[in-house]
Amino acid sequence: MCGICGFYDPDNRLPEKQALLEKMNAAQKHRGPDDEGICIEGPAGLGHVRLSILDLTAAGHQPMHYQDRYTVVYNGEIYNYIELREELMRAGYAFRTNCDTEVLLAAYDHWGEDCQTRFNGFWAFALHDRQTGRLFLSRDRYGVKPLYYTQLPGYLLFASEIKTLLTDERVERTANDAVIFDYLVNGFVDCTEETFFNGIYRLEAGCCMRVDPRFGKQIRRYYELPYRESLSGPVTEETVRTFRSLFEQSIRLRLRADVPVGSCLSGGLDSSAIVCESSRQLRAVGGGNGQKTFSSCYRGDPNDERRFMDAVIERCGVDAHFAYPTGDTLYEDLERLIYTQDEPFVSTSMYASYCVMRLAHENGAKVLLDGQGADEILCGYRKARVYYIKRLLRAGKPVRAAKELLAYLPYMRKGKNVSLLADLNMIRQFLGKTSSTDIRHRYLESSFAKRTLRNSYAENDRFLLNDFDRIVLPALLRYVDRNSMAFSIEDRLPFLDWRLVEYAMSLPLNAKIDGGWSKAIMRKALDMPEIIRRRRDKIGFYTPEKAWMDAHLAEYRAVFAAPDFRAGRYIDAAGILADWDSLTRGKDDIGLFRYLCLEKWMRIFDVKTA
Repeated sequence: MCGICGFYDPDNRLPEKQALLEKMNAAQKHRGPDDEGICIEGPAGLGHVRLSILDLTAAGHQPMHYQDRYTVVYNGEIYNYIELREELMRAGYAFRTNCDTEVLLAAYDHWGEDCQTRFNGFWAFALHDRQTGRLFLSRDRYGVKPLYYTQLPGYLLFASEIKTLLTDERVERTANDAVIFDYLVNGFVDCTEETFFNGIYRLEAGCCMRVDPRFGKQIRRYYELPYRESLSGPVTEETVRTFRSLFEQSIRLRLRADVPVGSCLSGGLDSSAIVCESSRQLRAVGGGNGQKTFSSCYRGDPNDERRFMDAVIERCGVDAHFAYPTGDTLYEDLERLIYTQDEPFVSTSMYASYCVMRLAHENGAKVLLDGQGADEILCGYRKARVYYIKRLLRAGKPVRAAKELLAYLPYMRKGKNVSLLADLNMIRQFLGKTSSTDIRHRYLESSFAKRTLRNSYAENDRFLLNDFDRIVLPALLRYVDRNSMAFSIEDRLPFLDWRLVEYAMSLPLNAKIDGGWSKAIMRKALDMPEIIRRRRDKIGFYTPEKAWMDAHLAEYRAVFAAPDFRAGRYIDAAGILADWDSLTRGKDDIGLFRYLCLEKWMRIFDVKTA
């Protein structure tokens, strides 16, 4: 796991090339503290910082050269590199290292751009072909690893993080109004190729880019997730066995490393299943019970999930570690967290993840397994249940719909920090209901509030696919990448093995939601303590956001009262201040943290409005 950066400058417009690469590398050194390198050849400049996970020797140094023709900088892991290396050796290739980077280079030489479809893993890489003068960039199927770029007059820059691009002072720091509108109204981020910065783009998941002097920049999609939704179908023992086998294979591949592999543990189904299966496999190969887990807990909070974590810890005998974030620590770390993320984020749940990664780093972890992706492929969200019930009604199955609704009702949101209103707002959002009088528009600047949303749940025919490739998962992947790499940790995601994803997405909806149970097939197929298998009250990645905000209300209010308030183009700060008491009592849920995060982001990155 690493950080990559570089440029493509066919007309030699870019001055001080080496100095720029050095600055870019320094800006993302946290992604790879073990080694670094730069290389300039022809129109291409490549930079790399390395976190050593496979082949810890100097043989894995990057930029890596191959056959006197190719040079690559690469961020990620190709988990099936051993199998690919054996196949390539049969085709006549020889290898001098034990790392997957060299396998990537040989694969590109042998299969060309088709090599991307043979990789099982996550990656972002830039490969320069000195013979053709072409720069080739690729991002993995589901966008687990990031890759950003910006086009300036005469040259292109790319990097693993936006802050790296900003080291070039010619890159403008101008806010993207359309992205900010989606964010403030619906809490949507990372939905398209656009970022919060005008002119800075992300290479989208499953896409690659060719850049050469003759044809300029060309982007194409090399992977499209096959998906055709079916409402119901047979769920047999063979279905369950296949799901279990694919999950076990995914874990086995993701335990490949030359350093110990730990896990995040939240107490939910996803992380619990990962810890149980990885512990089983480690014991089977003599790894004992030395696996470390890392969790976030909240002292005195009724929604704290420590008892569920303890059930997994007792079952697996892992070495457990706990972080205890508070409103005070959030206040201390907030600006650092926003800088880490590069762009605004939706809620304080990102802070819990940040604290878990910091804890893991303090305890020597370099690789963690994590549960992102399970909710999207297995209908884990409440909105998916609403969608399923609506599909049943449209299909003329009112009795089945009523049974699902009655089974679900007792488990709708409840408790001190969450409410039924949150579920009802979610349903309204799913239906695409919005208007100029919507509370989500109330505290927007009046002319800005008249904009039109670009992303919503109105496209109901691709609802689940929307969550996976546009509305939910891309944002989660950005959050976990920045938080983990801020502390030089590689975060591996077993539920996003492409074979498991494609199988899960091929299953009928009744395999995922059944009798009020979400993730039904997962509950049947995977090992976990019964107290977790039987729970229906999981409320997502919970943090006590209101209590945390309450701890420093005066300081947060001062942000909106500042005479040099930067986000005035977007936010009616005076209106927020006038209603401050009712907003902070929780009477109206406008996502106040989002407004705060946007303003702080503009200050931290010195962002201007168009």
